Amino acid sequence: MLINEAPIRIPATNAGPTALPIELEGLAGRLLLEPNGQLRFKHNGRIVLQSAASPVFSWTPTTEVEAKGIARVEFHGNCLTVHYKTTQPDLYLTLDVEPTGVGFCLRWGSSSKLSAIGTRWELSPHGPWYGQGARYLQTWPLDRQTVTAERLMPYDCARDGTLLQVTPLWFNAAGAALLAQDGGGEFEATLRHADDELLRLIAHAPQPETVATFGGVPEPLGAELILDLLLAENLPATFDLALKTLGHPTTAPPAELFTRPIWTTWAYYKAAINQPAVLEFAEAIVSHDYPRSVMEIDDRWQIHYGTYEWDQEKFPDPRAMIARLHELGFKVTLWTPTFFEPGTPGFAEAAQHSYLVRQPRSDAPYLVRWWNGEGGLMDVSNPEALDWWLSKLRGLQTEFGVDGFKFDAGEGNYLPQDARTAYPLPSREYPDRYAAWVNQHFHWAEVRSGWRAQRNGLLFRQWDKSSRWGRDNGLHSVLTQALTMSVIGYPFILPDMIGGNAYDGEVPDGELVARWTQLTALLPSMQFGLPPWNYGDSINTICQQYARLHTELAPYLLSLTAQTLRRGTPLVRPLFWHTPEDQTAQMIDDQFLVGEKLLAAPVLQAAQRTRDIYLPAGHWRDYWSGAVYKGPRWLKDYPAPLETLPLFEKLG
Repeated sequence: MLINEAPIRIPATNAGPTALPIELEGLAGRLLLEPNGQLRFKHNGRIVLQSAASPVFSWTPTTEVEAKGIARVEFHGNCLTVHYKTTQPDLYLTLDVEPTGVGFCLRWGSSSKLSAIGTRWELSPHGPWYGQGARYLQTWPLDRQTVTAERLMPYDCARDGTLLQVTPLWFNAAGAALLAQDGGGEFEATLRHADDELLRLIAHAPQPETVATFGGVPEPLGAELILDLLLAENLPATFDLALKTLGHPTTAPPAELFTRPIWTTWAYYKAAINQPAVLEFAEAIVSHDYPRSVMEIDDRWQIHYGTYEWDQEKFPDPRAMIARLHELGFKVTLWTPTFFEPGTPGFAEAAQHSYLVRQPRSDAPYLVRWWNGEGGLMDVSNPEALDWWLSKLRGLQTEFGVDGFKFDAGEGNYLPQDARTAYPLPSREYPDRYAAWVNQHFHWAEVRSGWRAQRNGLLFRQWDKSSRWGRDNGLHSVLTQALTMSVIGYPFILPDMIGGNAYDGEVPDGELVARWTQLTALLPSMQFGLPPWNYGDSINTICQQYARLHTELAPYLLSLTAQTLRRGTPLVRPLFWHTPEDQTAQMIDDQFLVGEKLLAAPVLQAAQRTRDIYLPAGHWRDYWSGAVYKGPRWLKDYPAPLETLPLFEKLG
């Protein structure tokens, strides 16, 4: 093949020279295909994304195969197909490129039915990178650490650290984004694997439904990876493009969930909750003059999981209890997961009607392992099952005055890959069916898991936080996870309980509770579980102050939700959101914006009474002292005594 020294620009009507390099022009940018097969993408004359020198690889059942240069290029109107040579003479890896109005559609495949196919993208120099979703060790930006997601889907804490809200979407700061289309198989993603400075995206072939070869080995169906490459001026602009595919909420949760804190029984009482404890807790909240919206009665109020009846020994008169909670100014929600306890009336009824996911070769319920043992799993693909479940929950609302529900679980890992459902349901889509159903039927509700559930106007709760300070599922991760949820399209963030869950003897001290309260006061919603008054008068006073601050700022927050409902604009914004070229702001993980007007710099380390604060361009007024500073600049060793959250308001 002849290779020209200058690139060739291919207009839409050209049928196809085959010399390299080739420049393919689209409406939003240009692709430069290098002689070695590397891909470079330009927007407004600058390169914003490039693949590795060997951009594509694949697996047979026994061998990993890499591309080794280009065999040929074919043109189809304004589209092209690249055939990559490999070390196997009869195997070619292929790339179909189609310009779109917002970038390019890249379809990776092969000449054979392969088990998996993947692409490699250079992290530098166009980073940092953001997106993908929630993780146990939540760094910001995403590429600050090695990231491995062996099954990229919502997970109740995978071994690799993948958590609840996950979307196959990756942004870089230069204005490029990669959004994977859903195929039938599983996804994988890694960053900095073996310190190679690459983002790897891998798609596995769908699992065949029947055994097709002698000896019981399934015949691979063939892997395909389709990526929408989005190109814009900067990350916020690319975010807008991504939401045109993913969607955004057009309705919001009740305003009270933004204006006043949620209170939950879990962190303090755990499963020992009962009617006297609920009422005692509620009366104490009122007597300590805390604002309040919802009282969540958590696990275990019911007699059995999946049997929607009160435990009469623990809750002898739930109707009177709920009436009293309403008098005290609380809405009341009950905790419910997707699991049904074997050997109970609820399980038997659901199993009899095939409302639970089933074994691969029988109608017997598939028992899945969850944090409270084994249970049947609601088949959310079955409309009749959901109608039955709805009737059970509506019964609690009608008979006892329950306002709504804290919907728990729903992650893809709880749906076994070989389970049978009423309609086809890949594991990663389970949480989206669940969230959409909740969104349709319940106003006072929250969920915690989503794959492409961005359209739902629900609170999405973060994973159970540990009672510690760091990014390792502690206080710092509340912020880095909120930022990550925002940029993958989940604006209505419910941080987990202030102070964490106090699991396994990890009990927070008063300082941690105070700093946690300060941070969540500036998030869309805040949630108390541990009684702040148990930590003494000074800590209680700080928590009261910031619970009231949350209420005082509510009109501003509610005004921002109008933007969210129009365009999907996040409420919690990274520090660089309105100055996207600011490279310093791109790396800061301990400050954030609320809309464009407020900048918060919470203290996220123990025993810290000053901190460095970065102010982006503009004039910023200290919310407490009134002092005005012009950015961009650093404020070194800025005072941050325990009672103070550093907070700034943008002028003009």
